[in-house]
Amino acid sequence: MKLSILFSLCFVGFLSSNVKASEPVNRTAPTAESLTPIPEIACAFETTVLPKAPGATETRAPWRMWRSSREVEIHKVGSKDGEAFALDGAGGVMVSRILHPERSEVFFNAMEVRILGGHPDWNQCCSVVSKEFLDKNLSPAGEEVYLDRSVVRFTGQVEKNKWTVLWSEKDRLAVSVMIENDALTARSELRECYALKDAPWERLRSRGYRVVPYTELGDNDTDPAMKRLMTRMGISCSHKGCGSVCLTPQP
Repeated sequence: MKLSILFSLCFVGFLSSNVKASEPVNRTAPTAESLTPIPEIACAFETTVLPKAPGATETRAPWRMWRSSREVEIHKVGSKDGEAFALDGAGGVMVSRILHPERSEVFFNAMEVRILGGHPDWNQCCSVVSKEFLDKNLSPAGEEVYLDRSVVRFTGQVEKNKWTVLWSEKDRLAVSVMIENDALTARSELRECYALKDAPWERLRSRGYRVVPYTELGDNDTDPAMKRLMTRMGISCSHKGCGSVCLTPQP
């Protein structure tokens, strides 16, 4: 059976689907030698999006990030889903889609992510916007203080988007990212930051979620639990005339 799935890669979703130019993808897998050590932290961010259309209202979305040396987990507060990104032993990035109501996470290994068209940049996953992107596309515009930490302001234009980023070298993290274009202004800002071991927010999957490899979905698509996962993830097959979940084996 042929399955296809569309999932977000790295959490630059804070730009919202209305921002058309996000950070370019680095398709080169990191090696153990190329990885920059990063502090293990837990952070709370808030994203605001303000369309420029007459009468438009601002939307706000709080989200949390837990980051260790080899894994990043993201949860949008109030949502039913989350994502996690982790390094494998070869420097590839593995992705998990976390489904809280089902107490499950669907796991994609690095090869499956590539086959499905994903090319997550580990440095971007760890820092919202990677330092490599800042150095290549934006220019330093002075130093300042943000939440009691020294940061460097980067500014510049990428395609039709004007970027302003505050980068904390101590945290290896973009603590504020603003993108503005003709349609809207989107901003993600750090609100709280703790050492990972002192995180005040519980990771729900630490309660013991079921881990389901991606390949098991297609192999067990008549199982009611698997059907629920597939429906929740928007998985469909390539057969013409199928519903949202295909239950007809491929010859």
